[in-house]
Amino acid sequence: MGDSATDRRIFFLINRSRHVLLKWADNILTENLSITTSQLVALFILQNANGCLLKELSRNLGLNNSAITGLVSRMEKGGLIKKRSCEMDGRATRVYITPKGDEMARIGLPLVERFNEVMEEGFSSEEMETVCRFLNSVIEKVAQSKSRKEKISFPLLTE
Repeated sequence: MGDSATDRRIFFLINRSRHVLLKWADNILTENLSITTSQLVALFILQNANGCLLKELSRNLGLNNSAITGLVSRMEKGGLIKKRSCEMDGRATRVYITPKGDEMARIGLPLVERFNEVMEEGFSSEEMETVCRFLNSVIEKVAQSKSRKEKISFPLLTE
């Protein structure tokens, strides 16, 4: 294993950095607001799409059915959101942000902005442009591969 400055295992580094970043942010958010990063992101989504269908919230968060059910249940119990049956389809559920949830999102936004500032410390704007371009390209490549049902070749698995 290389040291942190020379480790070039991109897949590992993205996974590891995501893990430590979310754990760090969750600790700060839980300590200060009693909510998690997933809950805060859900609140941001609902600020812009209040009353969206539960399945839309799930898709925007990238969560499966059981994960979104648990998240929404905890948020409802905490008074951050309310669920209501969809008027047009009684089987569907709509999710609404509460005044408390809106307040948590308002308070949480500067914390997220600070998280970004901390991540950028020690990097020039050109370096950050490259980092953002790289991360966005990862997202695009995977999304395109999924939407086109393309298979990426893995020679070791086909030999």
